[in-house]
Order: sequence, then C-alpha cells, then structure tokens
Amino acid sequence: MTIDRTILIVTFLVLMKTAVSQDTNPMALCRDVFVSFMPCMGFVEGVFQQPSPECCRGVRHLNNGVKLPPPGSREEHREIERVCVCIEIMANANHLPFLPNAISNLPLRCSLTLSFPISVAMDCSRLSAKNLDVERLN
Repeated sequence: MTIDRTILIVTFLVLMKTAVSQDTNPMALCRDVFVSFMPCMGFVEGVFQQPSPECCRGVRHLNNGVKLPPPGSREEHREIERVCVCIEIMANANHLPFLPNAISNLPLRCSLTLSFPISVAMDCSRLSAKNLDVERLN
C-alpha cells in the first residue's frame, strides 16, 4: 500500500467520523462504496483517460445495490443517499477534484446508467425523494 493511499484511507476515516453519528460504524456504512468506487478515482480525477474494468465493475455493483429495494421506496432513497454520501466523503477527502467531463463520461464509458448522483460539487444533504425522482426522469 502506498503512502498516498494510506493517507487517503486515514483521511476517509477522520471525515467519516465527523460525517456520521457516533451510533453508526462509519466503516460499515461506506466500506462497500469505498471498495467499489476507489478504482474510479483516477478516472474521475483526470489521472487516467479511461475507467478501468475494475472501476466499471465497481460502479455496476453500486448500481445493483441501489436497485435492490423496491423502486420509489424509502429504503431505495436511503440507499441512494448512503452511496452519495460515501462518494461525497471520497470527493472531499482527496486532493484532486472530480472533473465534470470525466464524471459525465463515466456512465457512457462503463456502458451503464447511474442509479445514484455524482457531481463535481457533491452535496448529498440536498437529496430528497422528490429530487431523486426528477433526476431519474432526466
């Protein structure tokens, strides 16, 4: 494990402690998202021109997890918000910003439609059931 990756993981843990209540285990909350989305970081930050196969598999895994609860259910909205918050933590913890072009190309390059929001200015606190339904229509 490189020094940069170690620093990144420690930073995630510190940010997660402040972002998540003490009652919830932060690593349990975001572990699967971190593992699934970590291979995409080089692409969304502009380090790599293409997402890796591991990135696309990870995003597909996250999509499948978001789609498990019944569409429109409270559980589905919670899962979308959880994935969003975990990716937001990753975006805020890293020294390189997400690039708008890379983010918009991620679904196309991985041949999928995202079931969760991702943007340059991640703000998952603004998610609501109404906003999520509108995003799905676009």
